[in-house]
Amino acid sequence: MKSPYISKVIIENYRNFKNCEFNLSHKGVIIGENNVGKTNFIKALQLILDPSISEENRCLNEDDFFDGLENPVENNLEIKIQIFISNYQEIGNIMAQLDDATVNDDDGEKRLKITYKYYPMYDNKGNKEYGYIIYKGEDEENKFTYEDRRYLNVKVIKAIRDVESEINNSRKSPLSKLIKNYCIEKNELDIIAKKLAENGSDILQLDEIVDLSNNINNSFSSILGLDNDFEVSLKTMNIDPNKILNSMKIMVSKRDANDVSLGLNNLLYISLMLLLIKDKTIPSYIKFENYEKLIKYKDSDIIDKCYTKNHNGNYFLNEDLDNDNKTKLYKFMDENEPSDNGITILVIEEPEAHLHPTYQRLIYKDVIKNNDSSVILTTHSTHITSIADIKSIVHLHKKSNGETKINTTANLNLEEFELIDLERYIDIKRGEIYLGRGVILVEGIAEEYLIPKFAEKMEKSLDEKGIITCNINCTNFKPYIKLLMRLDIPFVVITDGDFYIEKNNDKGEKKKEFHIMHDVYRDCESYGYLGLENIENLVKELAITTDNIPEDINQKYELFNELGFFIGKNTLEVDMMNEAYPNNDATNVFCEIFNRLTNGGEKQKENFKKEILNREYWTCLKKIEGNGIGKGRFAQAITPRILENHIPQYIKDAIEYIFKKVENY
Repeated sequence: MKSPYISKVIIENYRNFKNCEFNLSHKGVIIGENNVGKTNFIKALQLILDPSISEENRCLNEDDFFDGLENPVENNLEIKIQIFISNYQEIGNIMAQLDDATVNDDDGEKRLKITYKYYPMYDNKGNKEYGYIIYKGEDEENKFTYEDRRYLNVKVIKAIRDVESEINNSRKSPLSKLIKNYCIEKNELDIIAKKLAENGSDILQLDEIVDLSNNINNSFSSILGLDNDFEVSLKTMNIDPNKILNSMKIMVSKRDANDVSLGLNNLLYISLMLLLIKDKTIPSYIKFENYEKLIKYKDSDIIDKCYTKNHNGNYFLNEDLDNDNKTKLYKFMDENEPSDNGITILVIEEPEAHLHPTYQRLIYKDVIKNNDSSVILTTHSTHITSIADIKSIVHLHKKSNGETKINTTANLNLEEFELIDLERYIDIKRGEIYLGRGVILVEGIAEEYLIPKFAEKMEKSLDEKGIITCNINCTNFKPYIKLLMRLDIPFVVITDGDFYIEKNNDKGEKKKEFHIMHDVYRDCESYGYLGLENIENLVKELAITTDNIPEDINQKYELFNELGFFIGKNTLEVDMMNEAYPNNDATNVFCEIFNRLTNGGEKQKENFKKEILNREYWTCLKKIEGNGIGKGRFAQAITPRILENHIPQYIKDAIEYIFKKVENY
């Protein structure tokens, strides 16, 4: 039941974009910094699909070429924008109107292809002048025209919008356009106009208006939540039968729309637009005469199952139809009463404008989860990115040469459990993983507290470079790396080494023994680093390198560092204590923080100091993990007291690495 959507875009030499090719999902969430090209991307789509743009304004000029090109007009360069449409095969009027745009794409899928080209043209005398064409399929003579845009178009809701005036404008209002979708009989309006002086509310009892009011209210309520206090209703004041419908007004909690908040008006406007572009194949209301006609067709029993007659003899669609009946009804209506409406792809710029964070999340859930129409939106809101479908992300970033690259997650290959892990993490962390110029992936809360402070001590502010520290609370880095690689976001991984030795038990079986200092037992017969082994498996699974992975442990460390993986020797706290030795100031900080946090007495505090000086770090860590402290609390407490002598070398190397990656990105 999903509508057609833009599934692939290719942009060449247009504004921020030198050469971009990327896939999209049915819903798209465009993320990127200010001035990265989000608006230019939308304008590229508008050049082809927006019917509100005049033919004259579709013509570009030299300023629209990518800045990095040298003398593009003198060198006869072209701007080309290509869009590919998928999921159109079940829409009869789209097939009839745009069948000549069909191409077989490289992946074997049939899609509609429409191309905008701005290029040099020559007259009979050889004089050059730039112009444009928009054509269907592969044939430049097969023009894509305003008539085609009746059936396939985009509607853009701008970020800064005056929705009050547009809602109340009888010509532009989406409410007026929605009312026109109903064929209300003129004689009914004449009768009501005569009665209106006595009873001005009769018009609101028309089944068509009742149905429209219900649809608006349901759409609005689904965004705000069922327990909201806002009831949307309609009113009219004009008694001229020719103007009654145009004078209809929207009321929110019995107040005019211009008497409620700007944020609620934005919600209401978007709700109306979603209703306006909704596929009309299945009507929510059928007039009695039309119902009588429909039930004469073959397989019309589906009509009886899906509609209920009201006291006026008209029929309303039942709520909560199951998918099977909805599919049968769609097929029946498409065959016997096909809609002549086109498909509109809605583009919303920054829907979070003037909205409380809760409403930001609710409107996105409605757009993504409960709407069959294709929607593309741009956003800076972490409240929206945190709940966005993983495969809807469109990530824009600017390269050092000024070129904007676009990477998307539409074809991201994830196992179901990986997808669940990512969605849960991104929701909890408010989508921060999308927002960094670089990302440091860490496995625990201690690293999340400490690494930004380590960087500060190294005079390398993570904030200034837009580098985010992401704590995934485990060592399963795989789905996060897949996501970052797909979006081409620079990253490093910092993880514990977890040194162990192997000993034979009574049965002669080898058992791993952890919590042992690596530099004490390196000469034993069998030892290893669990963290190193995990990273090796990860590198192999994701085919991150084609190089052979060496057997020598030190060479492995070197190779993985080159690939952006930095592994400790033990665990972070132990590596920090080991790094601090024999610096008295650095060691004393551990003792002072422990003494302040522990529930133990003076004897325990003395023992902790003795053990850390004797390099019994695992014993010290065990005391930190107990005594009412915990590693997270200890890390939080020690962060303001960090000295450079506390920073393990592998973490210094990781911070240096991500800084260089971001600077050269």
